[in-house]
Amino acid sequence: MAISQLQQAMATLRIGLAEIQNKETQLDTMISQFRIQLRRLPRQVVYGSTSLDASLTAMGEIEERLDDAQVTRRRLLAIKKTATEELAALELVKQVDEARRALSDLRRTARASEDDAAAQGEIRRLERFIAEHSKRAEQAITTDYQERMELG
Repeated sequence: MAISQLQQAMATLRIGLAEIQNKETQLDTMISQFRIQLRRLPRQVVYGSTSLDASLTAMGEIEERLDDAQVTRRRLLAIKKTATEELAALELVKQVDEARRALSDLRRTARASEDDAAAQGEIRRLERFIAEHSKRAEQAITTDYQERMELG
């Protein structure tokens, strides 16, 4: 069974999104841990288990790591948004392609019985679906393309 370029691109995006989700979970865990550490360190100074200077140094290092993790998470979410939008556009293209094939098959079978009102209704429904979703897919793809060219 041959896999189309569209299906390959969608599979690649889905794998990428799963990878992104895993990284997002890791970052969320790190951010949570850094925040917990920042809350606990002052108590250690107060109760004398850590020196003031050591705690200040440790807090500075933790804050740097926290800031870095938050910046990385924002970047990751930007990538996730782009990948999600690309996948949605490709799914629209796939749906339109499937509707076109169904419409073509239906037209071939409906020619033999033009009296079939159900077939004619389905043909009109598929034509409307194709027109509406083709425009949406075109807008999504064109917008993404224009944004890439502007960033170029």
